[in-house]
Amino acid sequence: MVSLALVTALFAGAASCSRNPATGRLQFGLVSENDEVALGRKADEDIRKTLGVYDSKALSEMVTRVGTGLAAQSERPDLPWTFVVLDEPMVNAFALPGGWVYVTRGLLAHLGSEDELAAVLGHEAGHVTARHGVVQLRKQRAAQRSVGVFRIVDPNLRHVGGIAAATAGLALLKHSREDEHEADDLGLRYLVKGGYNANAITEMFGVLAQVSAADDAEDVPPWLSTHPEPKLRQGRMASRITEAGIAGSPVAADPKFLAALDGMVFGADPRSGFFVGSTYVHPRRGFQIDVPAGWEGQHSDDRILAASEDERSMFALGPSDAETAEAALDGFFEDGRLKPGEVWRGDVAGFHVESSAFTAGTEAQPLAGLVAFVDYDDGVVSMLALGDVEVWEDRLDSVATAFASFAKIRSKQMREVKPMRLDLFTVPKPMTIVQVHEESRSVVDVETLALINHATADETLAAGRVIKVVHGFNPERLAEVVGATEAKAAKSPASPPPPP
Repeated sequence: MVSLALVTALFAGAASCSRNPATGRLQFGLVSENDEVALGRKADEDIRKTLGVYDSKALSEMVTRVGTGLAAQSERPDLPWTFVVLDEPMVNAFALPGGWVYVTRGLLAHLGSEDELAAVLGHEAGHVTARHGVVQLRKQRAAQRSVGVFRIVDPNLRHVGGIAAATAGLALLKHSREDEHEADDLGLRYLVKGGYNANAITEMFGVLAQVSAADDAEDVPPWLSTHPEPKLRQGRMASRITEAGIAGSPVAADPKFLAALDGMVFGADPRSGFFVGSTYVHPRRGFQIDVPAGWEGQHSDDRILAASEDERSMFALGPSDAETAEAALDGFFEDGRLKPGEVWRGDVAGFHVESSAFTAGTEAQPLAGLVAFVDYDDGVVSMLALGDVEVWEDRLDSVATAFASFAKIRSKQMREVKPMRLDLFTVPKPMTIVQVHEESRSVVDVETLALINHATADETLAAGRVIKVVHGFNPERLAEVVGATEAKAAKSPASPPPPP
């Protein structure tokens, strides 16, 4: 993400003190505004590359229009404000120093009006004007260290570790409770000055509280982990609005806003990768690979990160910036920090592979690993696995088998899978969400349908109300539909790299 060298340079001459125009508080040791903007611009490049921008002119124009209107009401209107819709299914929004604000399509899917969108963007604009992100950069050193094992084997994160690197960088965006409350208050200020319904803030927090309750404790959306206690903050902001004597009507669904969401991808886009059991499939890139059996994996587009149950071994796959597999392998060892072992060169499923065993770590924590680079289409795919020396020998065979499973996607169903999308549905007569679910043949469960429409399952919806439903192929059924086909498919013969 943001380089440590850049952060160090920025802070080197920043011992000054200034009064923040938005909060009125004195802030010590912050970087200059020019450096703040430069830092945000650099981080923006990484965010776009890592998370991806959602391709919708209508959504982009709407978010930019609302965001820039709010920014114009702020104390820092001359920043290069930039508002971006990310192609990310999780419910999230965040901001970078200098005026870069992001909202995911996952969060947009849960909103019902432009007022609610303004509440989200106003809050994030508050983080920017209060310079919370700049303050958080003091945690950069700790965040860089949190990449951990990836920096041991790949100090510059050139080959693997994209998921961990992104996580470490985004950790900087977590704010204190004081910061969140300050951003809430500033967001309310901008919302009112922009002519929006102030009650949209409490509506937004009500939705986020429902999202939090609907998710397992182990799978809390990033918005909720970085913006804690939505129910408590809903009450706090309701009190703020009452104390200020701000008039506001109930927040209603806005058909014009909903029209902009019509056709938007909903949930995880299977074209950008999915797991069927222990097999990871990436339709856009056209490949599949098996992670070691029993290892828990996660993915972000064409990057995979998997760990053994005892967390003493890990596996990663991602793109390499090298032009060839041979060049990538040479570059992997060029700084001398890693000790190469036996090298294996050959073909796997028709693709040339350069592979090597290696050792790494310290005397107190010795590590052993296997790395492979594959000449695939017009680029190079990197695979890396490593673990504690004590357990590595017992796991090497399963790791080598996983490496050797890399191949083109075999089943047509997996190659041509389509994402779910939001569609608009006009309620033809008074109906409950349960009845709408049956009538519209929505492919998500009743609870999800109710959640994205700010309703309850047994609530009666008025005739003529426009709501969101979901059509397409539900990724939760992927294993059910393609599993049988994959089980029947003959596996391409391949020779795994030999043990080191």
